[in-house]
Amino acid sequence: MKPSSLLIAALSALVLSQGHAATGVVESTGQFLVNSSTVYLSPVPGSTGNANLNGHNFGSFDPSTDTLQLTNWFFENYAFNAGPGSDNWINNTNSATLLLSIGLNSDDQVLSYGSQSGNNHFWNNTGNGPLNLLDGLAPGTYTLNVSVSYTYNNWDGASTSVLTSNNNSAATATFTVVPEPALAMLGSLGFLIILLRRKKQ
Repeated sequence: MKPSSLLIAALSALVLSQGHAATGVVESTGQFLVNSSTVYLSPVPGSTGNANLNGHNFGSFDPSTDTLQLTNWFFENYAFNAGPGSDNWINNTNSATLLLSIGLNSDDQVLSYGSQSGNNHFWNNTGNGPLNLLDGLAPGTYTLNVSVSYTYNNWDGASTSVLTSNNNSAATATFTVVPEPALAMLGSLGFLIILLRRKKQ
């Protein structure tokens, strides 16, 4: 299924972007690979056809055997006004960026412009490759933060400027990284040796 078809099927509600009445986020959906299962999660409240990313708990993962990857991100934006002379509008020169962070680590993903259908414009991060969300993480519980920023064209009556809308489709999700079994067993063995030495003293 094409990303545009997936996006339209995934969400029927229109959610306006913050502070800019002439452009609105229609769809924002993450495609995750969770232990070989493809899961679509949307940060946009009231979405249909896929689960809500905001507040979602992915569960626990052993990095040596489990997978938690972001394999794609689909972003659709709607321009109420179609072109120059209107207050705001979007075209294929505008950009969208997925802002992503886990703990103190951030990995922003520039989304590629995909296509246009009417006033709807589509971006995704096809070509960036899967992003391993477990990469380099020590055991513990983590918060995944996402949001999307995009540019749009603004006409003030005299000139055109390119402005940026931030904090769109903001959501947080959680997951836990557990110790690898071999490391956990090694730690238990070390603890047992310490106890035995104390008993001999």
